[in-house]
Amino acid sequence: MTVTMASLLEQALATLVSTFQEYSQFSGNPLSQAKFKELLEKELPTWTPTTLRECDYKQFISVLDTNKDCQVDFVEYMRLLACLCIYCHESFKDSPLKPSCSQ
Repeated sequence: MTVTMASLLEQALATLVSTFQEYSQFSGNPLSQAKFKELLEKELPTWTPTTLRECDYKQFISVLDTNKDCQVDFVEYMRLLACLCIYCHESFKDSPLKPSCSQ
């Protein structure tokens, strides 16, 4: 039997899905606003300002909640993560990659 280890990208995708499921009550359920706020604070602490006022948070969630059901579903969660990835890509795309070893 051959055991194949998951690639880093596969591991990352599994982490994104399992993190959402951890905070939702049942697999496939959307996150309440309170659970989404908890996810942000615990899983993205350096991306979530500690001084985020409740009114700022409500404005943020209203933009993210595209179907206006006062919850964050998986698609809305993934849109947020995609935007964060785009932001990181734009920030780092002009930075030269450092070689993993010197030759």
